Parts: sequence; C-alpha cells; structure tokens
Amino acid sequence: MITLYNVPVSSYGAKVRIILNHKGLEWTEAAPPDGYGSAAYKQIVPAGTVPAIIHGGLTLADSEAIAEYLDESFPTPPMMPADVTARARARELSRFHDTRLEPVLRSFFGQVAPSGRDATFIAETSALLQARLDQLATIAAPAPLSTGKHLAIADCGFVASFGILDLLRELLDLEVVLPHPIAAYASALAAQGSVTEEDSRYRKALRDWARTKGAL
Repeated sequence: MITLYNVPVSSYGAKVRIILNHKGLEWTEAAPPDGYGSAAYKQIVPAGTVPAIIHGGLTLADSEAIAEYLDESFPTPPMMPADVTARARARELSRFHDTRLEPVLRSFFGQVAPSGRDATFIAETSALLQARLDQLATIAAPAPLSTGKHLAIADCGFVASFGILDLLRELLDLEVVLPHPIAAYASALAAQGSVTEEDSRYRKALRDWARTKGAL
C-alpha cells in the first residue's frame, strides 16, 4: 500500500493522484500532520513538502521523482515513451511545465483575494503567462497527448494547471488565450478516463479554496 501525503489544492499532488489511479494502484491519502512544513510532518517527510509518498521503506518527495519511481516500479501501463529521444522530449516538456509554466500560474494565488489585488502585477504577469503558453505551443506537438495517444507522465502536471488557468481567467479577467494546439490538447487531456475524475475533484478544491479568500 502506498501512502500519499497531500493537500487538496496541491497541483503536484493532483499529478501524482492521476498516476496512481491510471496505474490502478492501491493507495491511501493523508494530510500532513500540523500542515506541510511543520516540525511534525518533517519527522515523516524531511523535506516538509507535498506531495510525498511512503512505499515500503521508501519516503520520497518531489512529484517528478515520485512519478518516475511509480512508472519504473509499476511499469503497466507505461507512462514514458520507449524510445530514448522521445523520453528526452517528454522530460523536456514535463520540466517546462514544472519550472516555467506552473510557477507563473502559482504567482497569481496572492491576487485571488479581492483585497490584495495589484492591477500592475496582474497585467505584467498575464503577459509573461501568455509568453509561456506561446512557448509551450512551439515546444509541444500533441498527438493528441504529449507523447501520442496514451497518457504519459508529461501530461499529468498540465491537468491541474489548466484548471488553475480557467479559475484565474474567471476571477481576474486575465486576457490570456490558449494557442490552438494547446487548447486542443487541454480538451483531449480532460477527456482521458484516468484524468476526468481528478480534474473534477481538483477544480472543486480550487473553487472551495477561492471561496475562503472571498473571491467567489
């Protein structure tokens, strides 16, 4: 049995949940005691971050490390291409999401509460976000997913990010447009059987969180 430490609005936690479900694994989810980053949680997961898993004697943090560990430990169905060049491209896309796109989306979280909004920050960061999405359209070649017809690790982080983007466009009136190939990719991804349930759960968690900020 795998234990996943997570919080409902963690985008990277959503990524790991999709992989666990797609592979049909037995797992249970727990909230970090006293919250992530707490001394109590660091006694379990030294990094103090979410998501993290415990599997047998292994404690592992970082969603990408977790994703590749799960794919190697439970290889059916495979979630990385067999070809070495295609694997490298898949990792490039995954890293682009984690280091270039997701951090820009997350930077808007401080703008969700109406009382804390900064119009200049929103305008400047919207331009940066559009630039990142345009870059993604030149890097990715969905067919219809990131590495072909089957769900891959490289797809899973984007599920939550597309949900975050939709919420931010609603709350902040962001003038950000998904390039056509990426809009088609987002639709194809949301239609995947292993994605649909988690996509719905995560979007609800986001809206519940936004309500606590007085944004809905």
